[in-house]
Amino acid sequence: MQAILDKVKDHFSGNRAFDHVAAVSQHHRIQASPGFRDAALYCLSVLEELDIPAEIITFPADGITEYWTQLMMEEWHCQSAWLDLLLPERERLASFEENAFSLIQRSISTPPAGLVANVVLLDQGDDPEPYADLDLQGAIVFTGGDINKVRSWAVEEKGAVGIITDRMAEFPPVRHRFDLGDALQYTSFWWTGLEKRCFGFVLSPKAGDRLRQICLRMRHEHAQDAEKPAYPQVKAFVKASLYPGSIEDVTALIPGATDEEIIIVAHLCHPKASANDNASGVGVALEAARTLRALIEAGELPQPRRSIRILLVPEMTGTYAYLAAHRERIPKMLAAVNLDMVGEKQELCQGPLLTEYPPEAAGSFVGDLMAAIMEAVAQESKNLAGTASYALFKHAVTPFSGGSDHYILSDPTVGIPCPMLIQWPDKYYHTSEDTLDKVDPAMLYRVGCMTATYAYFLANMGLAEAKWILAESRTRYLHRLNQLLKQGATAHLTSESQGDDQDILTTYDRIQYKLERKKEELASLKRFLSEAEVAEFAPLLEQETIFLGQITASLWQRHLQELGLDRLPSRPAANIPSEYRLVPRRLFRGPISMRGKIEKLPPSDQEAYRKLLQEHPSARRASTYLVYWADGQRSLAEIDHLVHMETGISNLAFALEYFRFLEKLGLIAWSSSTEGSEN
Repeated sequence: MQAILDKVKDHFSGNRAFDHVAAVSQHHRIQASPGFRDAALYCLSVLEELDIPAEIITFPADGITEYWTQLMMEEWHCQSAWLDLLLPERERLASFEENAFSLIQRSISTPPAGLVANVVLLDQGDDPEPYADLDLQGAIVFTGGDINKVRSWAVEEKGAVGIITDRMAEFPPVRHRFDLGDALQYTSFWWTGLEKRCFGFVLSPKAGDRLRQICLRMRHEHAQDAEKPAYPQVKAFVKASLYPGSIEDVTALIPGATDEEIIIVAHLCHPKASANDNASGVGVALEAARTLRALIEAGELPQPRRSIRILLVPEMTGTYAYLAAHRERIPKMLAAVNLDMVGEKQELCQGPLLTEYPPEAAGSFVGDLMAAIMEAVAQESKNLAGTASYALFKHAVTPFSGGSDHYILSDPTVGIPCPMLIQWPDKYYHTSEDTLDKVDPAMLYRVGCMTATYAYFLANMGLAEAKWILAESRTRYLHRLNQLLKQGATAHLTSESQGDDQDILTTYDRIQYKLERKKEELASLKRFLSEAEVAEFAPLLEQETIFLGQITASLWQRHLQELGLDRLPSRPAANIPSEYRLVPRRLFRGPISMRGKIEKLPPSDQEAYRKLLQEHPSARRASTYLVYWADGQRSLAEIDHLVHMETGISNLAFALEYFRFLEKLGLIAWSSSTEGSEN
């Protein structure tokens, strides 16, 4: 690994990557739009100039086609949009031409001459009950709440024609509302074809507060004098269109000796400029491709066993489409890395660089590999004596949390384990201030070195590399094991009731869970070896798993002794209700994209689903994990246990109701025995 990294460091250019970020960020890259297509064409031209075989793959963007569970949106194009305040005074509030974030993306057109309407302040507006008597017919509602919730009642039920929002998502301690008083939040409608469509505009927190004060003042003045107008008046103009069009993936291949592949994926979409999110990931991917191609052509690195594929996509949508269209190729896609928001200036954006592991249901060693590479890249400086090396940037290793394309690739029904490189939190995330000045060529360099090293290591991986991974992975496992034991001891010794054995049993379960996961991760090394190499590697793998089992048992016994125990406490007999012994069997591939699905259920079921998510917010976060662990053989109780071990969240009642909704959507079937899954 270090030898590859050293060569990559000499060739990768953070400044070249930065130039690509600058070029990509000039395009308004909304998924399925002319601006996205222009950015895709730029990336294609770069790859062609590098003499790397590349193409654009086109998929329908028609609001009808589905790839697995992902509904493809219609293509959208906006030519012009603005919002002017007319009363009590004239002022331009928003202009799409001046700032693309000022329009709620995928807004529909107003009448050709524009539209004059009153502005009705709703405050949050998420709950329609306080506004039951309010007349909204023909009005534009102004809200700081969830625009989807507001639209569902204010537009659908009460006749509002548009929305103004000044919402700014907060990420304490990095970002509070007025940290970015002049910024605009990236906001979009995600139409399913089942709703009443409208237009909308976005204001900054400062501009929003000013308009809010106008609304309140006019309301008060009207209450004092009925002759005075009760609402501000605006004129809105939007010239935009939604239509059956296309959506593009850019793909390129650095050929290896076999038809197996390692994938570098980065999403290309988001409003202009959106530099860190995610022009930075695209810039790193393009420069990593150039670096690897140059090293291989120069003979500094031999042609790898496996090809390295660059995949630049509209986030989520393009990954679903690519995999569904190439399902016969999926078994040959052995691993991937996802680049998302990787270029930030940490002193401005404030987040560390993270290596996020794949979900534990993926059962792969690749998270350990990327963590090791990040540690190697982080050896940037030495102390005065030269006896220690350390990083000049913030970095960390984290478990899986999802939220980007790696969560599709890593789904066990897909089987392409994929860590993510990301900087989080980012102060300017999804705002108009995510601009080029927030991007650091030095950070692009670090991430690029990590990416190219990871991709080539796996592309050329053989027996020697597998042996090295055994030792590397063992070190990380033992560190995690000791963390769990320390946490378990602390929980027990600080408990108000040390006579309660549940914390000891939970620690034991977590230790055993981690051991089984580690065995599965190490077994995944065989996927990268030839038949002859597997025969030589198998005894080493068996010895390693035996050793890990022995040292785990030894450390556990030491743990019990430290707690004053000579054996594991007895476990109460399990009494699992019959409904939790049911086995959900997935009838779909990849994670679930719910867009356009719940809306097809009867209204009573829609309301029940929303209520379920509201009443169980922590369990809602675990819904993806529930799906990952559903392999067609595990019962609900077993799935819930595995989710608990991975995330600390356990909620059998939620799991049962959630899978019942998936059944209503035709996405799962039930069995009471271990039948094979249908993917």
